[in-house]
Parts: sequence; C-alpha cells; structure tokens
Amino acid sequence: MPDQLIMAMPLIGMIVLIAIGMPVAFAMGVSGAAGIYFMGGFDSLMGILATSPYRTAASYTLTTVPLFILMAEFIVKSEIVHEIFEAGYKWLGHLPGGVAIATVLADAGFGAMCGSSTAAAAAMSSVAIPQMKRLKYRDSLSGGVVAVAGTLAIMIPPSIVFIIYGSVTETSIGKLLIAGILPGVLTALAYAAAIYVWVKIDPSVSPPQMAWSWSERVHSLKYVWPMIVLFAVVVGTIYAGVATPTESAAFGATAALLIGLAQGRLDRGKILAACLATIRSTVMIFVLIIGAMIFGYYMTLTQMAQDLVKVIAASDLDRWVIMGGLVVLYVVLGCILDQIAILLLTLPITFPLVMSLGFDPIWFGVIITALAEIGLITPPVGLNCFIVSQVSRLPLEEVFKGACILLVGELIVMALLMGFPEISLWLPSMMQ
Repeated sequence: MPDQLIMAMPLIGMIVLIAIGMPVAFAMGVSGAAGIYFMGGFDSLMGILATSPYRTAASYTLTTVPLFILMAEFIVKSEIVHEIFEAGYKWLGHLPGGVAIATVLADAGFGAMCGSSTAAAAAMSSVAIPQMKRLKYRDSLSGGVVAVAGTLAIMIPPSIVFIIYGSVTETSIGKLLIAGILPGVLTALAYAAAIYVWVKIDPSVSPPQMAWSWSERVHSLKYVWPMIVLFAVVVGTIYAGVATPTESAAFGATAALLIGLAQGRLDRGKILAACLATIRSTVMIFVLIIGAMIFGYYMTLTQMAQDLVKVIAASDLDRWVIMGGLVVLYVVLGCILDQIAILLLTLPITFPLVMSLGFDPIWFGVIITALAEIGLITPPVGLNCFIVSQVSRLPLEEVFKGACILLVGELIVMALLMGFPEISLWLPSMMQ
C-alpha cells in the first residue's frame, strides 16, 4: 500500500467516525492513535499515550478555562443578567425594535462577564424572549436576536475561544482577549443597526415603541455595577499588566462569587450547582483538547502542515485568495462542528500556513473567533439557535430565519476586520 495512502487513512477514518456520530474528541483521539501506530509503531504510541493526556491537562495556561467557566456559572446562578436587560430596555425602549436592541446590549454586558456563548444564549432566552412575547414581537426577531447576540460572549473578553486559540498557537492570551474588545463592540453595534433597519423596513415585526422617563433610566443604572466591576477586574487587570489571564480569571471568579453572596443571590445549593456545571464543561473541553493533541502528534509525524505550506508557497497564489479560501472553509465547518473542535482540528494545519503568508497571529485569532460566531448561528447545526429554541420553545425555523437576517451585520463586520486589521490590533499594541 502506498505510503501516502497509509498516512491519509487515519484522517479519512476520523471524518468517517465523526460522520457516523462518534464525539469529535474520541474521533480525533482514536484516529490520531491509529496514525501514530502506523507511522511510528507501538512503542511510539504507548510513549505518547502515557505522557500526552497528563501533560495537556496539567498545562498552567489552560487553568484559565475552568476559572472563567466558574465565573460564568456564578453569574448565571446569580441572575445578574435580569438587571442588565432591564436597564437596556429602559434606555433603548423608545427606539424601533428597542427591546431587541436592549437584548443586544444586555448580551454584550453579559458576555463581558461570562465568556460563554451558550450560557449567554440560554440566559437571555429565559429573560428577554418572555418580555418580547408579551409585547408581541415576531418570533423570528425575538429568537434571532437572542441567538446572534449570544455570540458576542466569545468575542468580548473573557473568551474561552481566545484561550484555546492562544494555548494551541502559543500566542499571548492577554493580547488576544484585549484584541476582542473593539471587534465585539463593533459587532454589537452592527446587530443593533440590523435590528433598526429590519424594523424600519417591516414594522410588523415589532410593537410600537415605549419611552421611559429620565429618572427611571438613571435609576436602572444602579443595577449594572456588577457588570462594570467584573469587566474592570478581568479586563482591566490584564490591560494594565498587573495580572496574567489566569490570575485575572481567578480574580473574576472570586469577584462573581462575592457579588452573588453580597446580593443574597447565591446559597450553598447554587454554589454547588455552579461547581458541578463547571466540572462538566471543563471535562468536555479538556477531553477535546487531549484528543486533539493526540491527533496533532500524528499530523506532526506525517509533516502534512509543512508539506501544505510548501505546496501553496510554490503555487504563487495571492495571500488574500488563500485567506478567502480559509474563511469559506471555516464557515462550512462552523455549520457542522462545534467551534472549539474546529479550532483544535484545524489550527495545526492552518496556523503555520497563515503565519507563512505574513499575517498577524492576533489578527488571525480575531478572524477565527468572528467565523466561530457565524458558525454558532448558521444551519444545520447553529448551536445557539438550537439552545434558544429549546429554552424558549420558539419554532427552530423561526429562530434560524431571524438569525440569518441579522447575520448581515456580522458579515459586514467580518469584511471590516479583514480590510482593516488595525481594528483588532490597536488596543493590544497599547498594552503595557
């Protein structure tokens, strides 16, 4: 059997295993182990399996992941998002589609505290959608806006996606987190603008606007201080250079716990539930990472990434043509795979290629995260859309319909991020 076919068999096998329903983590681990056995023999396989899982899970950098997840769980259990939504509603309710725009604002604030898109989508489904149903918003608008706005949590720091990207590519996680601020704000504004235009074109999707007095608006601001405190603790300490991302995650988790206790919203049962949910999420992510590391050893033995870089370098294609092809690849993969799985599966190949083309690693991290946002709301998987439909009981097709309409705003932001890298790189360049 030709050597090239032997080298490719584990890769083909992984695709088949994923297609028949095996979890991505195990598909990568099994296929990678088979590839290592074919390429290096039994002793090489046993040597890697004996050391790689522990070395991966014991990484100091990855301790940031469970700490940020724990912070998110404390926030969810404290139900802080209710006050953020209410404040946004009172300040923006007078605009066309005001409650939907307030949902975007609340999701941006919630994302600045939790870093989990699925947590943001689930939380806002239980907070914003009942309000929009009561006010007679159309299902496509209410479901779509919660699904797309939930994606802001993986762009606005803290972001689990940035942490995974930084750990795999050995890029500064602190700079990646800071790089997500301006793109995240820009994306939120794009979603708000898309809602405004949609309601202007079709007023039937939204009820008449409701105005609130200035005293009521100002009064609502006193409930958003937890968001400001947590954002300052997490992002402020990283930007000022006084804490590493891991330390800032620990500060954030501690602050979220203390805020919940001080407000009387956390008790022993909720704290235990938050810890158990953190363990479940962390185990899922770490199993993915371990499977990806095993598969990565196989990729290293085959030299596939290096050979691909050489082939493309010899083709004389313009680097933006290649980048455009990668964007299409990530959008397609985002329709069928989980975002963390996509990163772990593709970065060993795409990152060396992108670096060889002269692109900035932090900029590429922001682009990858923006593409992950698109994948979270595009069919047939569109994880955020499924979560919103399940929690709110809205028809799935209506949620997808609204999300696809609002996706126009995300695509405009993507074009701006690719055309003007300074949007992503300016704040990291100013860090101490």
